[in-house]
Amino acid sequence: MLLKIDQSNKAVRWLLRLSLLVSCASQLGSPTVRAEELLEAQDAFDRGEFVTALNLFDALAEGGDAQAQYQLGMMYEQGLGTDQDIRIAARWYTQAAEQRSPEGLTALSALHLKGAGVIQNFKESLRLNEQAAALGYAPAQYKLGVAYATGVGTFRDPVKAHMWFNIASASGYPNAMESRERLASAMAEAEVTRAQARAKTCVERNFSSC
Repeated sequence: MLLKIDQSNKAVRWLLRLSLLVSCASQLGSPTVRAEELLEAQDAFDRGEFVTALNLFDALAEGGDAQAQYQLGMMYEQGLGTDQDIRIAARWYTQAAEQRSPEGLTALSALHLKGAGVIQNFKESLRLNEQAAALGYAPAQYKLGVAYATGVGTFRDPVKAHMWFNIASASGYPNAMESRERLASAMAEAEVTRAQARAKTCVERNFSSC
């Protein structure tokens, strides 16, 4: 079973911009002005004007915008427009995660997995990905599939791994279908059937109690 969601590059870009607008509108007192500032920062980033983007994101992040906090963390992690500083990146990811930003949660999870800028903690990495996956964030759903397939931070569970790979694949995440099929080749038919049923139930419950 594979739930199909068509996501072209233009659609993904449009959804990203929409999420920026929604982020501002839901968090800040002047949504129109703040949304324009966030889009201005993103446009500068897309043009490769990283110093300008960093300054714009910094002002918004200090004002409490979760999307800007995530973007700022990513720029510090990669050293874009500034010196690379994983600890500062972790601080901004944490602030974004505290506001339930799926991007922030997933990025912070990755740092805990590697022990970069924070203490290495596989269980905390899993917990953060679970929160992001419950928000419908495909990258976190895929990472949960990897965690359950490998047993990192949890007991190995091929059925649950297949379920998350299936859900991530339905959301159009790259490599999720390949990972699902590779895992399925080593599973019993009854396990695959159970995993498919669990994926369907998870989606119907809006990713709750999966």
